[in-house]
Amino acid sequence: MYELAINQSKDGQHQTFLDTRAKFVEVLGKQDETLNEGKWKPFFTVVPDLNLDNILIGMTHWNSLEGFSATAARLLPQKEARDYFSSFNPLAYALLQTVDGKPFDFETIKKNGLVVEFAIRKGKTPDAFGEKREAFFNSLNDYDGYKFAREFKVYKLDEQSVPNLAENTQAVIIVWENAEKFQAAATPIFSTKEYQEFAANLDVETYFATSPTK
Repeated sequence: MYELAINQSKDGQHQTFLDTRAKFVEVLGKQDETLNEGKWKPFFTVVPDLNLDNILIGMTHWNSLEGFSATAARLLPQKEARDYFSSFNPLAYALLQTVDGKPFDFETIKKNGLVVEFAIRKGKTPDAFGEKREAFFNSLNDYDGYKFAREFKVYKLDEQSVPNLAENTQAVIIVWENAEKFQAAATPIFSTKEYQEFAANLDVETYFATSPTK
């Protein structure tokens, strides 16, 4: 189980956001239920006028959904969590499980220099993630610098903070060798038949191109 959190610091609180996040992550890393953690800095999105300088994307690898829930109940009342959560506005939040049920090597998206795309999309049709999705991602193999992509089921929290599977919704992580190769590929990709036919069946809830950061 992977926790994805995309947060934007409140006005005038970016350093507080960074400082309190570091303290919270230190506490989080000491929990038996957490296996790995990382953060990424966005440099591109499709939302106009969104200030990327005060946004961070964080992911945590949990041992299970039950482990996540138990730890959240234990940590959220603590000062480190309260201070951190009061310093930002959440832009997106989800719990993820691989669609294929196979393990995901978290370290493969944390290496310096990579470009990592994060997206959450809801299908407009029942087969939105079927053949047209396969055709598009197979076409990415033709571009220099493309490394891999993984699809995830998306769970969202209800008002009682209980995770529920989001209907016909998937998250994807797409990895490129470096920014230069990603940028060279991006414009031609958007004009391809494979991309346009796949994208026509989607509502994109969240999209960021990012770089791993410490």
